[in-house]
Amino acid sequence: MGNYSICGVCGNLYERANNRMCHDCDKIYRDIRDIVEAKPQTIVLELSTQTGISVSKILSFVKNGFFTMNEGTMKAK
Repeated sequence: MGNYSICGVCGNLYERANNRMCHDCDKIYRDIRDIVEAKPQTIVLELSTQTGISVSKILSFVKNGFFTMNEGTMKAK
């Protein structure tokens, strides 16, 4: 049996393969990170509108330490 873990972002069980999160959340993280790095002043609501990712899911990445937030804008760590 493989090494399994609970994704800290979505709570789903996934097979750990040197990842900090499940495959789906990793893809979402990379999409958000690409936008944040290209446009650092993008606010969370704009990110949600551009990507279709819910605000609560985006904030879950912040809560889990993948991004920092300052006055509504995000910064990749």
